[in-house]
Amino acid sequence: MAVKARGAGSAPADFLVVVGSSAGGIEALSTLMGGLDTSFPAAVIVAQHLDPARRSLLQEILQRKANIPVVLLDGKTALAPGQVYVVPSGSNVVVSPGFVDLRADGGTQSHPSVDLLLTSAAKAYAENLFAVVLTGNGSDGANGAVAVKQAGGTVIIQDPASAAHPSMPQALPPTAVDHIASVEEIGPLLADLVGRAVANRAREKTVAAQLASVIEIVGARSNIDFRPYKASTVLRRVERRMAVVHAGTLQDYAHYLEGHPEESAALVKALLIKVTEFFRDPDAFQFIRHSILPGMVDRARSDDRRLRLWSAGCATGEEAYSLAMIVSDLVGAESADWSIRVFATDLNEEAVEFARRGVYPAAMLTNVPEGYRARFFEPMDRGSFRVTKILRQMVIYGQQDLSRGVPFPRIDLVVCRNLLIYFQAELQAELLDLFAYSLQTTGGFLFLGKAETARPSTASFELVNKKWKIYRCLSGPAMPSFRTASLGMARLGRRSGAAIARAEPLEGGHAVRPFDESIVRSMQVGTVVIDSQYHTIALNAAARRLLGLRDHAPEQDFLHSVRGIPYSEVRNAIDTALRNRKPVHLRDLSLGLGDAAEQRFVSLAIAPMGGEGAAEHLVVTVVDSTETVLTRRRLEAAEGAQKRLVDDLTATNGRLNDANKDLLDANEELQAANEELMLAQEELQATNEEFEATNEELQATNEELETNNEELQATNEELDTTNAELHSRTGDLQDLAHAMTAQRERVAEIVGKAPIPVLIFRGPALVVESSNALFSAIVGGAAEEGQRFEDALAGLPEVLRGVKDAVANDAAWTSGPQSVAVAGGPARTLLFTAMPLHDAGKPAGVAVYAADVTAGA
Repeated sequence: MAVKARGAGSAPADFLVVVGSSAGGIEALSTLMGGLDTSFPAAVIVAQHLDPARRSLLQEILQRKANIPVVLLDGKTALAPGQVYVVPSGSNVVVSPGFVDLRADGGTQSHPSVDLLLTSAAKAYAENLFAVVLTGNGSDGANGAVAVKQAGGTVIIQDPASAAHPSMPQALPPTAVDHIASVEEIGPLLADLVGRAVANRAREKTVAAQLASVIEIVGARSNIDFRPYKASTVLRRVERRMAVVHAGTLQDYAHYLEGHPEESAALVKALLIKVTEFFRDPDAFQFIRHSILPGMVDRARSDDRRLRLWSAGCATGEEAYSLAMIVSDLVGAESADWSIRVFATDLNEEAVEFARRGVYPAAMLTNVPEGYRARFFEPMDRGSFRVTKILRQMVIYGQQDLSRGVPFPRIDLVVCRNLLIYFQAELQAELLDLFAYSLQTTGGFLFLGKAETARPSTASFELVNKKWKIYRCLSGPAMPSFRTASLGMARLGRRSGAAIARAEPLEGGHAVRPFDESIVRSMQVGTVVIDSQYHTIALNAAARRLLGLRDHAPEQDFLHSVRGIPYSEVRNAIDTALRNRKPVHLRDLSLGLGDAAEQRFVSLAIAPMGGEGAAEHLVVTVVDSTETVLTRRRLEAAEGAQKRLVDDLTATNGRLNDANKDLLDANEELQAANEELMLAQEELQATNEEFEATNEELQATNEELETNNEELQATNEELDTTNAELHSRTGDLQDLAHAMTAQRERVAEIVGKAPIPVLIFRGPALVVESSNALFSAIVGGAAEEGQRFEDALAGLPEVLRGVKDAVANDAAWTSGPQSVAVAGGPARTLLFTAMPLHDAGKPAGVAVYAADVTAGA
């Protein structure tokens, strides 16, 4: 009796159980269904191999034993917990999240296909899937079980010792099986496993939702995506911060984050792993130094003298500098002719900035060999050491989020130690593919941490050193399956400065003799001599030309005679020079002559030339600064922002040390910017190569699809023709089979009732088709159907040879008198005859019969 399915309109099933079985499966399924409680929290799909030509009663049989509703699938159906779904005969099923859909049989030998069902269910439900394989013949379900295991699901098989037909459960590889149990134990086992999973899911959903809000807040403020990190790792580090801020729950901590932006920075520091040191695990670096890098150096020496290494997750830079020191040591004096690049990337901007400075306290150099310390480090104040300029230039630092990063192409060695363990399996596989993309061209090496492995990747890695987890890349993806590619570059700040040299004032106060006007006139620089009343005493031609003075009269007022001169400014300068007895400089004075195109500028140097008690005279030196001013204005127009900075700086001796420090800081920033640009260039180059590869692949794929389409059309036509022929031949064969069966029955009846001993062999192999009791008495036992003629006639060697002759010659053979001991009586004298049989003119067997000639003998 069918039971109305419950759960209609309820939430879809979060967990799924798939049961596959074949021969003997109905009894096993009945026992299993009886072990499921009414509160079973998962949906169950049953795939039992059935004869598609007959109507199945499996749904009615299971409903009598089950405590939960049993439904026969008919089209696409939503999966509800606490229900059993039976796959009808002659159909296959495909599972999608929350649904199961019937598919027409695609020619599979098993109906329905357990492999197809398990494979689709593994994709849809992953670790929430429980696969059960019961009794049955064949190996259907073995491949599907492997897919379930790879997706993280649970695989249970019936104990082969208790199975009526153990072939199906035994076909599963042992590594794919989680539990082996008798069919009576599988029901309670499923109830326990699914029940625990449901409880864990409820608890994880609550924690995951609260943790997701925390990750969303910190991600929005830091622009770092922590979602690919393992939830357990993130949760553990978040809980440490919760203890610091005294937050009782994740929800409380999320509220605290919203109200305290500074806590986001503290949490980011806690989440980013920065544990490193120089030559961490010295024995591992010794292996790299003596067994890995020498081969790379030799190959590069004979090629282009180029080495490219990548320290992924470099933290504060010790690992990258360690690699650079080893490579520099191997290359030696040839380093000037080599192109050696160590790309060092990390997500933590502060750690990258620290690494760029290259300054470390003495305590951090404990593991650095003494020879390396003297060669690659320079002592500084307060016991610190700075890496040398040569070593620093080998390392290029950059901020990069590996989960969204672009790989560097043609890398010889990737070092990524103890970083993958903090990521989920999906991101681990993506990063390993990313590393393989960088290494595949060079056949380079991958150096992982002790607790890490290269197994999740689809790329091919060869284990070189098991202890230190060093692998060689054999092959990788043509284009890595990674996420949105972007380099998290730090914002670049620029500093620029220039010192304005100011001429020291000339010391005055020296008494000079009355000037010689001829000397003034012979001077190449514009010169004017004035007195304290601003009267022009003397001037030369250069001054006339520069100041625009055509005529000159003695005692002429200098300030009023020069047209366009800034009167107040020059007068104040003259008064200051007279008062202080020191030179005064006026730079770039505009004479205000003509339009802007004809504007002229001069610089004046006003210096007293008279001593105390003498007539006070001043020498005004005039220099044409028009070109300088116009040039400066053009530069100011092009570099407006820089001009403001230049105007604010002074170049005094007292600030030389500060200026030097600013220059050093600017140099470091420019170097960092250059490294960031180099990293960006590498990423763009890799991206360009990916696009080119993708374009070529798409073109090739398009051509292949067109070819495949044509082939499929031709194949479809051939299949239609072949199918029609097969149908026709099948009918002919069935008719022929019926006729042959009837003929064999008639032959067997004739042989059995024959009054003489008769034995019939059929086929090229001459196997026994039929015999009667008289002939069985001659050979001392019944000739079994299907027995070869050599075995049936083993006791009659002369007859055996005669049968062979009859077949070879295709002619009847008759023996001479043969004395044969007949069972249950005295010996008889018999004549044996072997007569070839034909079917449509072709040899089809041999008939052997005997004639009793005892009386005649």
